[in-house]
Amino acid sequence: MHLRDTITRALIRPGSYLGWLRELLVTGVCLVCYPFGIGGTTPESPSDVLPTPSSALDRDSAPVLLVHGYGHNRSGWTFLARHLRRGGFDHVYSLNYNPLAGDLPGLAWELARRIDAIRELTGAERVHLVGHSLGGILIRYYIQLLGGEASVDTAITVASPHEGTLAAGFGRSSILRQLRAGSWVIQALEETARPSPVQWVAYYSNLDALVQPASSAMLRHPALDATNVLVKDHGHLSILLAPGLGRSIVSRLAARHGPDRLDALPSPRAMSGGLRPAAPALPA
Repeated sequence: MHLRDTITRALIRPGSYLGWLRELLVTGVCLVCYPFGIGGTTPESPSDVLPTPSSALDRDSAPVLLVHGYGHNRSGWTFLARHLRRGGFDHVYSLNYNPLAGDLPGLAWELARRIDAIRELTGAERVHLVGHSLGGILIRYYIQLLGGEASVDTAITVASPHEGTLAAGFGRSSILRQLRAGSWVIQALEETARPSPVQWVAYYSNLDALVQPASSAMLRHPALDATNVLVKDHGHLSILLAPGLGRSIVSRLAARHGPDRLDALPSPRAMSGGLRPAAPALPA
């Protein structure tokens, strides 16, 4: 579907106006929170805690690393980190990076070093990764091109332009050029997609103005066997605060650690929060 058709259909839906208003309000919230995520470290950062011996970390557990998007910082994960801790995930970490300081492969190597540090700190064999926007593309690059599949249990992307985005055409930085449809990065991710033990989940929205076409935020390569979940009537930033998103992510990660961990969470109906599974991953 062309961008013009997408906009036309959105304009005749009352839910679209509510979604855009929600996006405007959440953008304000993100601007207020942004200074609190600049520089330094956070309580969930490895540099702030003592090393945890392997025996202290449940062998059926895994640490969670949150990777923010372009122009954002770790402050964007405030609400999800809270959901994760309430869900029993005590080892939650974040990565802060500067997208203007290099290119996408360089940031992916930075992510790789962060993961290695977390695994050494906790003694965990694998980690769960959650990335928003550019963060999701860094996760894919790490897993598919840097050999990270052996170190990752679950890879979750939120509003990530897996097939490129028209919005990247309005910028001139190397990162934005690499996020355009048909760029060498997007082509490399398409060509290196292969079956692996990693469980892939992609959350996307129908009102994401920064990922266009919206379907680009879906993981559609059949080799990845991804689960695509629609977060209806949310924008690129408001999706991070969408009712049910945090609970849904916690539920999916808890399910990887056995029925006992999952049974301790709220009911599946309460966890859904209006999220809708999409059709099975489509051929690329």
